[in-house]
Amino acid sequence: MSCDPAHLSALVAGPEAAARVFAYAQAGVNAAVGRGLMTASIFDIEKMRSRRVFSEDPGAYPIGNFKRVDPNGWYDRVIRGRAHFAATTIEEIASAFFDWEKIRDLGFGSSMNLPAIADDRVIGTMNLLGPRGMFDATNVARVLAWQPVVTTAFLLLNLRDRETATLHEGLSVANPLGGEGLPPPT
Repeated sequence: MSCDPAHLSALVAGPEAAARVFAYAQAGVNAAVGRGLMTASIFDIEKMRSRRVFSEDPGAYPIGNFKRVDPNGWYDRVIRGRAHFAATTIEEIASAFFDWEKIRDLGFGSSMNLPAIADDRVIGTMNLLGPRGMFDATNVARVLAWQPVVTTAFLLLNLRDRETATLHEGLSVANPLGGEGLPPPT
């Protein structure tokens, strides 16, 4: 499955555009590389925070509140470097993510983060988990082909309400922080 510009244009022009465009990207990525677990996060780098706005497994990875973003190797590559991150083993995942044991316990051994880049900054990421070896060079290229569609979904989401909007059709979350978010990291 490849992106159909006419279909994408129709989705962008319709209701619930952000959620429907993201669902289109989700279907395209899953058709291209197979299914694992997908989440999506938005970033507010000025406040060093992120918020999960989509999850195929809300029990393991709930959507909702902002959480602190800490500068590390992943941050340098994905946020500062505006490049994707791919790991094909749990050892590579462990070097980047504090919750690598959770990822392993869920049965995954490979991950990829696809940044949505607009106006020279990362505004969100599509986060993918799969079996060991899934995100090899061939599958990374297949996922990267969907980057413009993913970016479009995040841009549409930012038109709504970055504090409470999600990429689930018809769903938003309460913001108990009153828009203030978390304090910057120390």
